[in-house]
Amino acid sequence: MLTWFLNPWMLLGGLAIFSPILIHLLNKRRFKIVEWAAMEFLFEADKQNRRRVQIENFLLLLLRCLAMILLALMLARPLLPSSVTAVLQQSQKVERVILIDDSLSQRVMVDSQTSLDVAKDSVKQLVTQLANSTDTEDWLTVMLTSDTAHFLIDNQPLTPNTVSGHLQTISDINCSDQAADYPEALAGMKSHLSGDQNYGRVAYLFSDLRKRDWLVGDAGQDAAAVTDSAAPNRVVESFSQDLLGTYIIDTSGPNDQNLAITSIRADGLLVANKVINFIVEVANFGDQTVGELQVLLQVGESQPQYKTVSSLAPQEKKDLVYTWVFNAAQKERGLLDFEQEKTNIRDYRITAQIDRQSLSGEGLKSDQLSEDSSRLLSASVIDGIPVMLVDGDPSATSERSETHYLRSLEVLGTGLTMTTATVSDLETASLSDFEVIFLCNVDEVSADRTVALKQWVAGGGSLVLMPGNRVRATTFNDTFYREGNGLSPVKLNSIAGDPTMAQWTNFEVAPQVHPALQVMMDSDASSIGNVDVFSWWTSEFGENVDMQSVEIPLRLTDSDNSIAMLDRRLEDGRVIVFTIPGDGDWSMWPSSPTFAPVMVDLISYLVGSKNAESSIALGGSVKVPVDLSAFENRVTVRDPENEKMETVAKPLNPEKPQSVLYQAVFENLGKRGFYDIQLKRHSGETQNLLVATNYDPRESQLQRLSESVLDKQFFGDKAALATTAELLGQTVDGGNSELWLTILILLMIVLGAEQFLGWFWGRKR
Repeated sequence: MLTWFLNPWMLLGGLAIFSPILIHLLNKRRFKIVEWAAMEFLFEADKQNRRRVQIENFLLLLLRCLAMILLALMLARPLLPSSVTAVLQQSQKVERVILIDDSLSQRVMVDSQTSLDVAKDSVKQLVTQLANSTDTEDWLTVMLTSDTAHFLIDNQPLTPNTVSGHLQTISDINCSDQAADYPEALAGMKSHLSGDQNYGRVAYLFSDLRKRDWLVGDAGQDAAAVTDSAAPNRVVESFSQDLLGTYIIDTSGPNDQNLAITSIRADGLLVANKVINFIVEVANFGDQTVGELQVLLQVGESQPQYKTVSSLAPQEKKDLVYTWVFNAAQKERGLLDFEQEKTNIRDYRITAQIDRQSLSGEGLKSDQLSEDSSRLLSASVIDGIPVMLVDGDPSATSERSETHYLRSLEVLGTGLTMTTATVSDLETASLSDFEVIFLCNVDEVSADRTVALKQWVAGGGSLVLMPGNRVRATTFNDTFYREGNGLSPVKLNSIAGDPTMAQWTNFEVAPQVHPALQVMMDSDASSIGNVDVFSWWTSEFGENVDMQSVEIPLRLTDSDNSIAMLDRRLEDGRVIVFTIPGDGDWSMWPSSPTFAPVMVDLISYLVGSKNAESSIALGGSVKVPVDLSAFENRVTVRDPENEKMETVAKPLNPEKPQSVLYQAVFENLGKRGFYDIQLKRHSGETQNLLVATNYDPRESQLQRLSESVLDKQFFGDKAALATTAELLGQTVDGGNSELWLTILILLMIVLGAEQFLGWFWGRKR
């Protein structure tokens, strides 16, 4: 019953019907009766008119009560089926809810127009006709697949006076460049359609009917029906049950052939003075073989490199490999110098692109969407992987230094840049300037710096502990082990072995070969097992250590099978613990031919390939780590159109605001191109970070739903495929209409009658 009203709670206003009755009763008790003999003659005369007056007062009371009821009904906005209200010549109220696909694939040409232009023209024709129609009272809601949370037009009246503004809003729609998320978009449409509105609704979906949008699972297979209730077509079927009509309008044509660059990535770290392989993936999403296709790669403003694909079969993808060497800047490095820039990172804008000029006239038909024929990559190239070597036992004689053998790794081709520091230097160094830190024969660091080291590791840094003879077990455990809650997952017990070097043990590689040992094991599996170790630290795990985060790549062949090397994952970073030092006092390893390649591979493993790819899908977000010990907390970004945005970095862990590791987040990067992120050092220098945004490669799949799928009740019984011409000729019936105008007219008549009769009868009295 209450569903017949838009504002049923306003019916409570009908209680005002008692107000005229109450006033009438109070008026009757207003006078005190006093007996007076002279009035008897007047009472006798009044008896003849009393019945007439009572009838007149009763009629006035009824009119006033009726006015209260009509006022409450008008505020409650009652609705009746259009079949009933048609007798009253009342227009049927209908909300027209339109969802337009504005994704990248809508740029495909249909004759001389894009699919999106076809959709906009159809919508404008429909809106114009509805605005000039007298059959229904229409209201307009327009939504885009790129953002169903915010309506382009939100249930606005559609009349000859408002239609020009609506048409301009529709004309201003542009492709969002992002992939359409039909499950999310249709869920948003369903949420709106299921809202508490009692007049009729008609839904319109303007779509290019791509498989990848409508079919769940393998979009490459035609399915007679998709049974998953969350599948887009089943969502349409579910909300169409309660609507006056649901129409799906095809905005595209048969052009579904497409070529695309689907990815571009660097094979390994982007380090200067090393040969870098850039791998470009090109795909043919059509059903015709394409031959002699040229693809170019351009680094910055340099001359592009070309590769030719002799043949690319339907639905085939191929990788093209381009080589490049980035030259390092000439800069002296050595001892930690706080006056010089700690890192030398240069950003390069890299573009991979299909050379459309290499396609003939017919060949161009195989690439209907030109926008995805190029892809961007931001390459942050470092002159060397910045490594800090903290020497806990420095020596005037280089060969006796704890870091001697590690420093020798800085040669052309390794991509390493070694910076040697003392323990006191470590206390003030900017940790974020380094990818890897070695603590060689170090057992003690200040409490504050230990906390900073742990935060740095958790944020993605890599720490290598190599204790030697200067290390005191108790001090080391208090600093780095901390009852299993510190950086080291093991505590040191005592030094074992034979210091006279008369007896020795060897390394034993774990069956699951660690990445740092893989190359060495593949080239000479026995060499590392022949290394002699004379002394080592015995160690044991604590009860609080998560063993699932620990791997033991190397053990010793002593009777206890002691740990030689362990690898611990700590949030986003890693801690490597050796039980032997990096000098040659306890083993023959540093002077053996296996040490250098294992350490180089270890550093490469620790750093990983996080600098190799810096590409974000359109609409995504970027998270920028900010070390407050080196940088200010305000971060600036300039988008591809050079518009400026700013944000303030926030603690990585809100429960630990004293942390120096913060993070700045920029969300919804909706423009395709390069974003220049700027961090400002406390010294005033600016450090830049380049990020590229690219089209979602899923939008490159232009295959459309087949007729066999669409002919088998793909959208259910209540939804129908329609052309623009069919939309313009359709009518709706079965909805509800509001009666507020009729009620308002009746209210005015009742109030007018009450006023006139009250005046007329009062004058006679």
